Amino acid sequence: MLNIKFGIIVGFLLFRFIPNSLDAQTLEIWEIQGTGASSPYEFEIVATEENIVTAKGNGFFFLQTPPERSDNNSLTSDALLVYGSYGGQVGDVATVVGRVVEIDGATSISSSNIQITFVSSGAALPPPVVLGEGVPSPEPSAVHSLERLENMLVQFSATATGPTSSQELTPLTTSGARPFREPGILYPGLPGLPIWDGNPEIFWFDPNGLNAPNNRFINTGAAVEATAVMLEADAGFWLALPLNYTVSGSSVLRPARDAAPGEFTVGSLNVLRLFANTSNTNQRLQKLARYIDRQLRLPDILALQEVGSLNVLEDLAYYINLEAPGANYEAYLIPSGGEIDLGFLVKPTIEGVQVSQLGANEGFSLGGRLHDRPPLLLEAFLPTSPPTFLQVLNLHLRSLLGIEGPDANFVRTKRYQQSISVANMAQALQQEGNLIVVGDFNAFQFSDGYVDVTNQISGAASIGAQLPPMPIVSPPLTNQAELLPAEERYSYVFDGSAQILDQCLSSTLYGLEAKGMQYGRGNADNALAYADNPFLVERASDHDGFVLFLEAENMTPAASAELAEGLLVQFAQPIRPGGGIYVNSRNSGPLRSLEFFDLQGRMIWKKLLSGHEASLQLPTVVQSGQMYILRAAGEKGVRVERVIVE
Repeated sequence: MLNIKFGIIVGFLLFRFIPNSLDAQTLEIWEIQGTGASSPYEFEIVATEENIVTAKGNGFFFLQTPPERSDNNSLTSDALLVYGSYGGQVGDVATVVGRVVEIDGATSISSSNIQITFVSSGAALPPPVVLGEGVPSPEPSAVHSLERLENMLVQFSATATGPTSSQELTPLTTSGARPFREPGILYPGLPGLPIWDGNPEIFWFDPNGLNAPNNRFINTGAAVEATAVMLEADAGFWLALPLNYTVSGSSVLRPARDAAPGEFTVGSLNVLRLFANTSNTNQRLQKLARYIDRQLRLPDILALQEVGSLNVLEDLAYYINLEAPGANYEAYLIPSGGEIDLGFLVKPTIEGVQVSQLGANEGFSLGGRLHDRPPLLLEAFLPTSPPTFLQVLNLHLRSLLGIEGPDANFVRTKRYQQSISVANMAQALQQEGNLIVVGDFNAFQFSDGYVDVTNQISGAASIGAQLPPMPIVSPPLTNQAELLPAEERYSYVFDGSAQILDQCLSSTLYGLEAKGMQYGRGNADNALAYADNPFLVERASDHDGFVLFLEAENMTPAASAELAEGLLVQFAQPIRPGGGIYVNSRNSGPLRSLEFFDLQGRMIWKKLLSGHEASLQLPTVVQSGQMYILRAAGEKGVRVERVIVE
């Protein structure tokens, strides 16, 4: 109920002196409401006579002026919220005497010393105001466009802009267009910085706020038709409490496409605080396994955020194999010392996997570590001929929580310094080519007005921020999400506004061509209540994961060659030009060849081999300070190693 969900109470008024005899001036409701955001009669005792009871809740009810007495002023509301139990019926005519208060933005009559007098019954309810395009207005203003309808009966055909939340509320719009987060600081913003309007066309829906049947399964795109009372439940938070309603629509499930022949896939997913040994761990593992299989199509490399431990990541790999036998993911995670970590799941066809933390020891200027969840770098080779080197940098950066308020300086500074740190990492890594930066950036693809995290990391142009980006990354990385159709640019829904938090950036690619990315729909748009059902894909997390498709230029039968378990390659790392390399095929059949490639896939040197053992010298054609790819081939498989030359 309303007073339970939002804490709309007036207990503080009991500490004010209110006389036992209420000497009240008589006013119409529209006079009490006034034309502003609050009543001109706040804290005064008033009487409002012979108004219609339009709706009843638990411990509150609504009164509205009969239509013939309305002032018909588009700037004033004809209705009041009255705190107190009413024993009569909707359609009664009543007189109320009490003190005017503003509770969480709502003009109301306090329950303290209230006098309610029944006058008559059976009155026709005032006709509801029809909401439509432009009502609520998409334009921000000091007085919200719904203020003139506060506490009044309204009628609407609306669309859900996001799913039902943990408070069992659903965001709606009558605008006909889905609201997205846009650049800038929330209106009214700060001078000289980009401003976001806050999407004031969004209002919220509480199915059982007036004791109508509840519905916890309303998803993005659902059609909602209702007759309701429009209430300001908190400052700027407009809530429709329905007398009656209908909902139509289904869950949102749109998987990423399958990889085409010759394509490799890199994915990313925030798994929402996945911990081992909780009451719902197995349920969560089942749902995530289904989502990764069915909606993300089992990426070759999957970067994960908010993983509790290596053990639970290995459990997830096990559950994925139950869902999709043959996936056989290998789990990689380096603990950060915090509660949640970054990890990777990698298919066995990916060769020479190495995982390392970056920036773990960097300090924050305001104290402590800069990176609570240090970026995790995966280096590997795609099984092409020649092997294709690939780097995947997995990020989970400081959240937006607290970016306004008492902790704002701390939060903004940390986000800024983290973005600079990662930009320096990206600039260094992209020199070796084939860098993909993925993860939960906790940042939009554009400036939030305080910090432009994503464009600092990518090196792309910024429209401005309070802490402006520094020129670090050149050439700029490509933001793959910005190549999507506008309606697909979201991975998360916050307060009804679709937004990208999960980003995908790519450097110049050698031997590969980016063929686009797709979000696997199933989480962000679906009601939280689906999380309770382990047999459904819906709501495995609160973020939609994504898949980036990479087409290889050099796909050959060698791309399907298995790693030769018995093939041994030994050399110093780093190695000097002319240094020794020892190869032994043990029980994996005769040796075939040893090949060297640069990171652009060009063959530098090749030596044909025979037998089961060979000792060679690193050729002098290699350059000091460079990295190369060594590929040893035997009759029964291949081994790929990264070679760093001193």
